[in-house]
Amino acid sequence: MSLQRLGPLVALLVFLGLASYQLNLPGLHYDEAFEVVPTMQLMLHQPVVTFRDNGIWLGGQRFPLMTQDYIGAINTLLACPFFLGMGISVFSLRLMALAIGLLTLALSCRLARELQGRLAGSLAAALLAASPSFVFWSRQGVFVTSVTAAIGLAAAWSWLRWWRCGGQRYALLGAFLFGLGIYAKLLFVWLIVGLGAAAAIILTARRLWQRHPVLAGAPSRAPGFAWLGCALATLLGSAPLLVYNLQTGGTLSNIGGNLTTSYYGANNLAFVPNLLERMKQFAAVITGSHLWYLGVSLPNWLDLVLFLLTLASVLVLLAGPARGSAAARRALVPFVVIAVVIAASCVTVSALWVTHFAVIAPWPALAIAVGVAAGVRQLRGASRLARTTLVATTALVVGAACASDVLSDVRYHQSLYLSGGLGAHSDAVEKLADWLLVSSRLPAAADRPAGTRPALKVAAMDWGIAAPVTFLTLGRITPVETFGYAWQTDADFESRLRPFVQDPATIYLWRAPDEIIFDRSDAFRAVYEPLGLEEDIAEAFYERSGRPVLGATRLVPRGQALNPPRP
Repeated sequence: MSLQRLGPLVALLVFLGLASYQLNLPGLHYDEAFEVVPTMQLMLHQPVVTFRDNGIWLGGQRFPLMTQDYIGAINTLLACPFFLGMGISVFSLRLMALAIGLLTLALSCRLARELQGRLAGSLAAALLAASPSFVFWSRQGVFVTSVTAAIGLAAAWSWLRWWRCGGQRYALLGAFLFGLGIYAKLLFVWLIVGLGAAAAIILTARRLWQRHPVLAGAPSRAPGFAWLGCALATLLGSAPLLVYNLQTGGTLSNIGGNLTTSYYGANNLAFVPNLLERMKQFAAVITGSHLWYLGVSLPNWLDLVLFLLTLASVLVLLAGPARGSAAARRALVPFVVIAVVIAASCVTVSALWVTHFAVIAPWPALAIAVGVAAGVRQLRGASRLARTTLVATTALVVGAACASDVLSDVRYHQSLYLSGGLGAHSDAVEKLADWLLVSSRLPAAADRPAGTRPALKVAAMDWGIAAPVTFLTLGRITPVETFGYAWQTDADFESRLRPFVQDPATIYLWRAPDEIIFDRSDAFRAVYEPLGLEEDIAEAFYERSGRPVLGATRLVPRGQALNPPRP
């Protein structure tokens, strides 16, 4: 087996080793749990709770179409076989995400080979396998909707195959995947725009390519019925999204309500500040510096240097010795996709979150691999000494980048073992879930009829708690989010809370003071104090460092609190 064939296999094994270690860490994030709670409910034949009550009924059960207005239920459905085969757990959930990561790695290798040959494929696999962002985002793939990266690579490969070899099946597959990507997460549109821009670069150089074909066998034009078929295939891929909006109108309403300023405060009209922020975030993706929640930030600046050097080299080739080279022009394509996605991401219906770049997480490695392979190809006419020198230098730099990434991954794992995850990623939520299960088995209160043990009432007083607890307890404890999602306490808060306040056994779940997102403490106090009650801290839950992140309280008659919260 040649080195270029063996390389991708070794890369897959390296990725699997780095990504599968201590897979239960960090703690289960709210966004991970939220998407698969319906899966758990389906598996356990519990009533399925869906966003905006959307879904379709099959076999007496409701299957969700979307998990949010702009996020489809792909992960919800993909988790089903993993839960069936290995049980409902954080491990099986993340194993599903890891399988998507393996697929993404294989697709990156395949697309690089299509663009620049086997060397590019091997380099893409090697660079991506150890990339800290890719490794740790693959572990929590549901959190970042990493499936969009795999869909994007598959769509790009399909259309590239159609362009090179013809065959309408490739065009139809690519179009279907475009629709599926939009359904998976609305921001996939950014990637479609990026791929369209890259294709436009090829098409605008038609005269040059007539003399130097960029892609051998490219069809000169597509018949009208082919484009009609592609349009229908795109609609088929996004069909669940369309049905969801026929049911609820949620996506259209969400877009309309966030056109200028989003719910999270992102100003879509401030393009230049947003662009600067997005560029910093993209640099953080390449270096891995955004993974602070694992316990420490360990940026690997060599990766960013390699990316920029490759970009500069490709531009030099295009401007000079490889001006008429099809290979050099192909090498520019991944950089164009990345640049356009960064620019397009300055407009968002949510916020400027670094996790949005999970959709192009494989593309920096792809760009470096294709650019390096294009440079090596241009050395064929150089002297032997020049070829040897440049190839050795390139191999040294790329090898150093891969080795430093592996070292960063190992150090992140060491830090993660000590921290268990920070903030919303803390494994303290597992301790909270265990404590609630124990509390739910306590004997019934003396004033209840003998032999009865009503379900434990639990009120989630802030974001980030209800879904993980529901999943980790397999639905035995289902906290109700009473806080409301308005940034300020809304008028219905008291009416939502009254049924809980009337039951003295109710447990109220909070985030620690420095973790608060929706602060309802004053409004809560205004509800219970007129009733002669006060709060008593029942339990607190800590990160492994000892910092509190979650807490549980009860209401007791005034003067009986053993551990009242600090004002």
